[in-house]
Amino acid sequence: MPATPNDDAPTAGRDAADRHRVVQHLLLSVTLLSLLATVLGLLLVQRVGTTYRDGLEVTADGAAVAALGATSAEALAQDIVLLADAAGRSIDEAREFVLIASTTSNDLGEAFATNIADGVTGTSSIADDLASFIEAIERFIPGNRDSLAEDLRKLSDGLDPVPEQLRALGEQLQTSAVSLEAAAVSLDGFVTQLEQVEAGIDEARQVLVEVEALSAEVSERAQRSLDRSGTDLWLVRLLVVVLGVGFAGASIAAHRAVGLFAADAARAAARPAVAD
Repeated sequence: MPATPNDDAPTAGRDAADRHRVVQHLLLSVTLLSLLATVLGLLLVQRVGTTYRDGLEVTADGAAVAALGATSAEALAQDIVLLADAAGRSIDEAREFVLIASTTSNDLGEAFATNIADGVTGTSSIADDLASFIEAIERFIPGNRDSLAEDLRKLSDGLDPVPEQLRALGEQLQTSAVSLEAAAVSLDGFVTQLEQVEAGIDEARQVLVEVEALSAEVSERAQRSLDRSGTDLWLVRLLVVVLGVGFAGASIAAHRAVGLFAADAARAAARPAVAD
């Protein structure tokens, strides 16, 4: 039989060519989008890198300032601990002095109120008795002379109010001794409070030492990260470029492959079909 052209071949060829053109357009769009994504990725990396570097700088500076502040606070806490210790020793010595003063005042008060007052009373009584005895003797002595009895009487009269004054002074000294003892107890409590404060400040100082070490470590690590950030950002940029160029290259290769397939299909459709 003579060869007859296939009526469906031109239509099928046109459909295939249309599909190939659509695929080529899509691949071209993917290529353009890959390039655009690469540019946008580079811009994003630049912005993120700038923010990252700023954050590292702020972290390094802030940690350095925190370490310096912790060092200063630790030194101040150490000074306060030493001051509290010195104050505690001074107050403890003052408490001992107050206790000694309280004991001494109580002993003096008791002595004034009892022994010394009784002694003065006895002296006054003896002077009065001697005055009476001397007056009796002087009656038998002729002549006009100064009377020793009068002097003794004056001494006795002058000593009369002294025992009561001594007893009053003794009571005041004993009252002062009680007050001093109470003050010593208050000072003892104050020393205890100072010791507690000193212990708390010492614990805080240990915490400040740890904060200082941690802040110094954070500052050092942030500085090392900041030094590496330039290289890291270039690696990220290279990764974005490689991915973008890779996608774009693959899309271009696929576009050319589809073009070759479309050309082969067009040549195949242009050949006349031969029927047996």
